[in-house]
Amino acid sequence: MKLSNVAVLLGVAAAMTSMPSHAGDHRNEARANHRIDSGMQAVSIDTTVGQPGYGWRYFADARKGRAVVISPDGDYFYSRGEGLTLVYEAPSAI
Repeated sequence: MKLSNVAVLLGVAAAMTSMPSHAGDHRNEARANHRIDSGMQAVSIDTTVGQPGYGWRYFADARKGRAVVISPDGDYFYSRGEGLTLVYEAPSAI
C-alpha cells in the first residue's frame, strides 16, 4: 500500500471516530434550556383602550437584535431585525 493511501485511510478513520463526539455536543445543546439566558426583556407601552397597540405584548433582546410580539388573539410574531414574521397563529374561537 502506498504511503499516500495509508495517510488518507488514517485521515478518514480519524474523521469518522470524531463524528460521534460532535453529535453528542449537538444533542446536549438541544436538551439545554435556552430560556434561562434568553436575554428577552419585556417592553412596556402606555396605551389605552382604543389606541393602536392596546393589548399587544412586546419583548426585545437588544444584544442579539431580535424581538417577539404577541397579539391580543395569541398570535406570535418574531423578528431578527428585519421586520416581523408570523410564527404561530392562534386557533380562532368560533
